[in-house]
Amino acid sequence: MRMAESTTRSVNKQRRRDAILGEAQRVIGEQGFDALNLRALAEAASVTVPTIYNLIGSKDAVLVALIEQAVTRIEDALESFGDVPALEQAEAVVIQSTAIFEADENFFRAAMIAGEHIDSREDHLGRSGWIHARSTEMAAQACRAGQREGLLRGDIASGTLGEQMYALYRTALYDWTHRMISIEEFRCIALRGFYVCMAADATDAFRTTLLDRIAALAESRVVVKAA
Repeated sequence: MRMAESTTRSVNKQRRRDAILGEAQRVIGEQGFDALNLRALAEAASVTVPTIYNLIGSKDAVLVALIEQAVTRIEDALESFGDVPALEQAEAVVIQSTAIFEADENFFRAAMIAGEHIDSREDHLGRSGWIHARSTEMAAQACRAGQREGLLRGDIASGTLGEQMYALYRTALYDWTHRMISIEEFRCIALRGFYVCMAADATDAFRTTLLDRIAALAESRVVVKAA
């Protein structure tokens, strides 16, 4: 009986947490992060403000939880790519993540901008490091697969390649967040960054493949801009 009660409490707790985050995502997407108010959020999610603090934390913590949720969604989407060739794994990191962003562009733009403000403060939560580490690991994992397949020489550590790939990805993410580029341009630029990084450690045959992908992206970007 006690185990059943504990399970029920856990389910209800997760349901309330999901409701809070769902309402927070809606508000941020429609009105921006500054419009998020814990009292209104509690009312919309049918909980109390103390419940929000108990389940998630402050307003800043709600935002970080949403971004962490997005990273987890990307990781879950990439699970099915674990057994595919290394190049497809690397491409999937960009393609799957940008598809998730594209599904709710207003929310993710607002969330990323708010995240920038949180990271810039001395009293920030420090949990953004987890987000960056997990994102870097996704790219590094594809590089490790490339080494196993004999596509990458291994002269550059997979972790180093992953860090650089994610750094270029973040630059494109920033430009998209601030409406300097479209989601399709973001996808193309991020993919190109991944290809260039992998080419730095690629075997001759694989480098040729990557150069062909880079050339194809250049053509597609021309089409996107023309449209």
